[in-house]
Amino acid sequence: MKTPGPLKVALIGNPSVGKSTLFSRLTGIGVLISNYPGTTMEVAHGRVCHDRICLDLSDLPGVYSLDGNTTEEQTVLKYLREERPDVILNVIDATRLERNLYLTLELLELDTPVIVSLNMIDDARQIGVEIDAEQLASLLHAPVVPTSSRKGVGLEELMHEFGAPPAPEGQRHVRYDRHVETFIASLMALGLSRHEAVLLLSRGPEGGDYPEEAITTAAIAREEIERSHETDIAEILAGNRYSDAGLISKAVMRSRPEAEMTLKDRIDTLLISRRWGFLILVAIMLSMLLAVFIIGGYLEEIIGGSLDRYVIEPARMALGPHPFLSTVVVYTLIGIQAGLSIVVPYIATFYVLMAVLENSGYLTRAAFLLDEIMHRFKLHGRAMIPLILGFGCSVPAIMSTKALQTRRERVITATLVCMVPCSARSIVILGLVANFVSIWAGLSIYLLMLGLIVLIGFILGRAVRGEETGFVLEMVPLRVPGMKDVIDKTWMQMKEFIVVAFPLLIVGSALLGVLQYVGFLDLMNVVLAPVIQGWLGLPDFTATALIFGILRKEMALETLAVMAGTWQFEAVMTPLQMYVFAVFTTIYMPCLASITMLKRVLGWSDTLKITMLTVLLALAVSGLIAHLVPVFAPVAQAVWDGALSIFI
Repeated sequence: MKTPGPLKVALIGNPSVGKSTLFSRLTGIGVLISNYPGTTMEVAHGRVCHDRICLDLSDLPGVYSLDGNTTEEQTVLKYLREERPDVILNVIDATRLERNLYLTLELLELDTPVIVSLNMIDDARQIGVEIDAEQLASLLHAPVVPTSSRKGVGLEELMHEFGAPPAPEGQRHVRYDRHVETFIASLMALGLSRHEAVLLLSRGPEGGDYPEEAITTAAIAREEIERSHETDIAEILAGNRYSDAGLISKAVMRSRPEAEMTLKDRIDTLLISRRWGFLILVAIMLSMLLAVFIIGGYLEEIIGGSLDRYVIEPARMALGPHPFLSTVVVYTLIGIQAGLSIVVPYIATFYVLMAVLENSGYLTRAAFLLDEIMHRFKLHGRAMIPLILGFGCSVPAIMSTKALQTRRERVITATLVCMVPCSARSIVILGLVANFVSIWAGLSIYLLMLGLIVLIGFILGRAVRGEETGFVLEMVPLRVPGMKDVIDKTWMQMKEFIVVAFPLLIVGSALLGVLQYVGFLDLMNVVLAPVIQGWLGLPDFTATALIFGILRKEMALETLAVMAGTWQFEAVMTPLQMYVFAVFTTIYMPCLASITMLKRVLGWSDTLKITMLTVLLALAVSGLIAHLVPVFAPVAQAVWDGALSIFI
């Protein structure tokens, strides 16, 4: 059975069973992620070698079945049909054994050896569930290894099973109703495998390459079975599988008598309650932003001040007699200073906190809470997950919209994601406005963006035509995040900045120095002056910063520091100018990486529409703030002073 070289292994399981965590544990965090050809779904690939056993692993999208009704299921079926893996590693959640066994029983019908990872075994024991893995293996006629991907338990035993994968012929097959089994046997006699026969009966010839005689036989069989049972054949097959899964789970599971609600249960109930859940959600988000501001600001002061005193000023003095060299080197050093003192402190703190929220299971509860609100946009709570991910980075958030079932949902959600203040935008908001104006001014930008997202979402929900769908969300168990998982996830996010953005920042800063020396930046500032100075009321040097912000949003602030010649922005900009700059940077067009991802998910037409919408919205909102605040601020101050005088 074994092919030359490493075994080709497909990881398949329900969503939220720890499949990707297990994949990361086995392969390490440095993996290749790509679209599977002909689909829009991401498949991660990695290799692991242990004790002379080498595996080429592919982490496929989470699915509940192999029916082919969703994009994820179609991707898995396409992979199994075209790649023909040597072994399937089926990851199941021990806390939800019966439901997970439905997919397991489908996989066992394939002509491929199956090894079962009984994952989250520690969580199952915590809630009083004991599973006899040996008996489960005996009933499935396939190896079953208890694992905890979060803690790294059972991985060595799992690798050992790949040394001698089971023969697929001996694996358990569901015994369907008598009529169904008769026709399955007829189709197998025509050269089809058991799985192909079942698939042809349930779905018809779509997506498969079947002999004409088999297609005709299946059509007659389907009609006869549905007439005799008075129900759809897919429901008959599903009922048989669920019945088999129920029998197996009852045979191998032992549960302790139900005790009183644990503290975790009470916390979980509180987090998703309509009364307290929203207050907790707001408190968590505000606390997170305040923590980023306080920790990031403290580190910024230390790093920025030290670089200013011990690196930049000495370099400026030493290179003074050499204008070209001085300009290029100082611009480069200021760019490095901006990256180390502004970006790294804020973005690292943000990613750590996001990893804690994600690994704790809280993000799915936030999506559940906000499901009702999303229905106002004619979306469902599943669309909330990309929006929450958008606070970290727009690129994976846009990528996650692929999981939404209709194009309408993907277009609306991707548009709103482009308006969410991601970590890079938060650097501008916190590093500029919150730091040099006030924390409340910084928070007001988040409230402004929330208002715009609600408004645009409401309009798009009624303007964009298309089908609306229901909402099923896998509620992962609440858990204390593991330190290693948080560090790994934070490093994966930070690595992109260190490896990709930081070299770009250094080269970009040096290029700015050259362009400044030859006078090109002055020319560009003059060309853009009517918009930058006339409409937005910003200093002319901010034009260059806004252009570089298209590459990466945090580069707008880094370039601003380079162009201003200082990271002490209060010396060169008024509080209103800093506020307008931050608002414009937050709204105007997505960064280059986000535009690329939009094109992959939606195509060029929708990408250009979203880009134009954000640019026009940024000009309108920022310009109105720049012109109206000077008019209404004195009036508001007078009203405030008058109100105070009444009570004092």
